[in-house]
Amino acid sequence: MPEYILDVDVVRESFWDLVDLPIHRLFPGYLCLRQEAGMENRLDDLDFNYNDFFDKYFEMRSGKKPYLVPFTVDDFEETELWFNKNVAGTYAPSSLRTTTPLLKVGEFEKDGRKSRWKLFDNHAELAREHLCSGEQVPVEPLAAFLFRDYGFEVEDPSADTLIQAFCEEFVYDRDDPDFTELYSTGNTDIESSNFIEL
Repeated sequence: MPEYILDVDVVRESFWDLVDLPIHRLFPGYLCLRQEAGMENRLDDLDFNYNDFFDKYFEMRSGKKPYLVPFTVDDFEETELWFNKNVAGTYAPSSLRTTTPLLKVGEFEKDGRKSRWKLFDNHAELAREHLCSGEQVPVEPLAAFLFRDYGFEVEDPSADTLIQAFCEEFVYDRDDPDFTELYSTGNTDIESSNFIEL
């Protein structure tokens, strides 16, 4: 079966599409916990591997600020899109303020270096409200950015390829209420011509 990668231009466009959306800077933390919950098939006793998660999906260069994160605030400076190497400085229990929106979707079950987390039962609804300003996140540009270095083994790639990859990677069923509550599909111009055969 042929293998494809995304064209760099569509990745770039997807990145800026995400920057323009009202998605909170801590949304990657929720994605990390949700992925762990899906893999473990539970909402409690979750390991929060934020360092590995950032290395896998957001690392773009070496140095003090290796991570490029397309979620920010209004009136941002482009330098604010770069996230520093000390991810624990944002996500460790000792770093999170009680008012952080991440603590609106879940809570610590165990504090300290080996902290464990629990997502609330309605975490997708809460994530939409507190991390996405009540808006749904379009899956295709999110997947295009997260999977910018991935190869897709398909006969005929399309935007649907990205949706399927996202669902597999983050352990969603497309009809899952957690998925339909938080994400939207079909609002993209990504098509087969945006994939390059290896």
